[in-house]
Amino acid sequence: MSSFIPTSTAEPEPLSNLSIPAPFDTLWNQLLTHSTGGLVGLVAVRQGEEADAPITDFRYQFLNEVARRDTRDQQPDSKEPIIGAHLSDYFPSIRQTTLWKTYLDVLVTGQPRRVEQHYQIGKRDIQVTQSVSPFGSDGLLLSYTEPSDLQQLTRRLAHQTILLNGVLNSSPNAILVFDAIRDVNQAITDFQVTMTNRQVAQLAQQPDSQLLGQLLSVLYPLKPDQFDRLCELVRTGGSLVIDRYVQQYARWLSISLTTLNDGFVATVQDISEDRHMRRQLEQTVHSLHQSNQSLEQFAYIASHDLQEPLRKIVSFSDVLKTQFSDEMNDAAADLVRRMQLSAGRMRDLVSDLLNYARLSGTRTAFRAVNLNHILAQVMDDLEFSIHDQRAQIQIEPLPTVHGDAVLLHQLFQNLVANALKFQPDSPEAPAPTIQISSRLTSAESVPNSSQEVNTPPQSYVWITVTDNGIGFNEKYLGQIFTIFQRLHGRSHYTGTGMGLAICRKVVDIHGGCITANSAEGKGTTFHIYLPIA
Repeated sequence: MSSFIPTSTAEPEPLSNLSIPAPFDTLWNQLLTHSTGGLVGLVAVRQGEEADAPITDFRYQFLNEVARRDTRDQQPDSKEPIIGAHLSDYFPSIRQTTLWKTYLDVLVTGQPRRVEQHYQIGKRDIQVTQSVSPFGSDGLLLSYTEPSDLQQLTRRLAHQTILLNGVLNSSPNAILVFDAIRDVNQAITDFQVTMTNRQVAQLAQQPDSQLLGQLLSVLYPLKPDQFDRLCELVRTGGSLVIDRYVQQYARWLSISLTTLNDGFVATVQDISEDRHMRRQLEQTVHSLHQSNQSLEQFAYIASHDLQEPLRKIVSFSDVLKTQFSDEMNDAAADLVRRMQLSAGRMRDLVSDLLNYARLSGTRTAFRAVNLNHILAQVMDDLEFSIHDQRAQIQIEPLPTVHGDAVLLHQLFQNLVANALKFQPDSPEAPAPTIQISSRLTSAESVPNSSQEVNTPPQSYVWITVTDNGIGFNEKYLGQIFTIFQRLHGRSHYTGTGMGLAICRKVVDIHGGCITANSAEGKGTTFHIYLPIA
């Protein structure tokens, strides 16, 4: 409650410019001096002389000690008298408030009004309750009270409660606040619901009024170890997240528990749809994995079983050629020759298909593999081809990686063999040149690809295999690593179209990536990224 305490013996500031006849002047002065609320008399200031001219301001006619103090707080350094001054001199923003609109309305209607306005008086930020009544000719009598500290606190708490409820109810998750119930020994015996948002009522399918005050043991009975864990959470603080299927709601719920005073806040998220989608995805992946396994097993069995009749075809064609060549004319001999060539291609195809199928089978444990040793073995295996083509091969020192030595040997043998095979078919063509180098790189430098790449480690080895062969148009880059894909006819370059598919499969198994840069007639560079050991 506002009060006035004189602090000076100087001539007091006049509180009124009204002439009050005796004996009412003494009563009037006592009213202005001792009233505990603010009293202010205002007269309208109009834009012209007409009675209905627009009001531009109000002028002070009188005010009591409480109002004088509040008004002085607006301009504490001013020495000018308040009586006769304009209202906007002390309250410049008055025209933008509800108070101003109320003043104008009272003057027009002649009916008293009561209004509340949040206002800044000096350094005080208060909620003013003001009564406005007509007074005299074109005047207003204002009486107002400032709320006590307790009233202001109550209003703030009410405002914060409304704000908190708004925030809680805007959350898509159900939120409950539990307080601990303790026995005479201060041991926790249960927890009680003290606050909820509307999502809780929707989840539990019962109104808030039935939820408030309910015990946790009734809402959701816990096992002794679960209850002890919850009590420990309240005692030590922190948070806990539990995903659980709740039978009574027939839903999967993710429950986040956070300590709050002598209790906890439970935030409940319905994850039933997420769990359903995850289960469907897992089933789809499992079905796809089984399908892939079946296909790989079929490819292995089919290619294995094809070998026996293929061997007979090759054997019988050899018998025809060696034992009955004298009895065959040229046409028959040509048919046998073609049959042998087709059988040879079929043998190579079955062999490559069998090798590809084996890659998806049982794998040995990865070990540290020195790539320098692998390339040395590849050079030995391809020694005759390298010598016959007078190929120049430059190999820079290579690092050690974590992998399967047999598979890595197959990877580099296929790449080098391809570089030797796909060379210009011209006597004037230069001898094959192959350069193999490597450097370390980060996971961020590994190009995106459609391959299945394991979670990338910190570092990769980036290996390049560059040749001066015939190259290819990069628009076919997506095809060259697919099984049975060939960019060139068999009449010029032999092969089954499985070599690069096997390379990609080996790199996939090692959690890496393979790609290439090329141009027709300008050679090819293969880029292999393998996790470093």
